[in-house]
Order: sequence, then structure tokens, then C-alpha cells
Amino acid sequence: MALNRHRFTIAATLLFCGLSGANAATITWDDLKAPPQSSESVEIAGFLLPIDYEGDYVYQFMLLPWAGACSHTPPPPSNQVVLVTPEEPIRIERTYEPVSVRGELKVSPDVSQLFVLDGVSWIESDYRIRHARVEPADIPTTAPPPAKTPWTFLKK
Repeated sequence: MALNRHRFTIAATLLFCGLSGANAATITWDDLKAPPQSSESVEIAGFLLPIDYEGDYVYQFMLLPWAGACSHTPPPPSNQVVLVTPEEPIRIERTYEPVSVRGELKVSPDVSQLFVLDGVSWIESDYRIRHARVEPADIPTTAPPPAKTPWTFLKK
């Protein structure tokens, strides 16, 4: 599956599965800052950063709230990183493709090794989705949150 659309405004749909059907509640990346008490079936959109890949096939990736996180900017906090293992390898055209991921969200702290141009980086994640269904998403790309800087007084 080639994933080739850009987008940001991260939104997720939390699906509560029951015998009579599924009720959906919309959540955002901010909702992940307070971990769920148990596993939840979710759908969440974000940007794909490959961890385990061969050529253009990805076997495992991090789902991030903004494009460029971890390799072009400092990584987001661990409660804003989801480690994803797709149900089958997916084919991508480029890093940071916007995707929608559906699967069971579990609290599962982990550390992943990422190879970047200037060396190795270790990225912490608080969540995991295994056997995920991954599809292209339509998310507008925006800048990451501003970094803390002592020069903010110059903007006044």
C-alpha cells in the first residue's frame, strides 16, 4: 500500500466495541497524556517514522504527532509516541507519511533505536499497537510545538 497524502491536526477516534455495535468518541494526542486504564481499540492519525524496514517496506514504526519529530526536531514526550507493528508489512514512499492506525492501544513503555544522519537516537514510547491496520490519512502538515528558547523576548 503506497501512502502518499499529507496532513496534521491529529485526531483519534476511540472505539468502544460491544455486542450491540461500536460507540465512537473523538480524542486528540493530548488525550494520550493520561494513560488509559486498560487496552482500548482505537483509530489514531499521525506521521509514520520507520524503525524496522527493508527498502520501502516497513515492519515497525513510530506514530508521531507531527512530521519531522525525532530526526529534525527533539522527540515528543514518550506519552506522545506510539510504537506500531502493522498486521502486514506496508509499503511507503517517504518518511513521515501521514497515516491512520487502527488497533488495540496498550500502555507498554519501550525504547526504540533510530538511525539518523548524525548518529543513533533512542526514542521512548509509552504506547504500543500490534497487528494494526494502517491506511493513508489526510492530515495538513504544520510545524511542531515551539522549542523553549531564551530569545522569545525578541518577538515582542
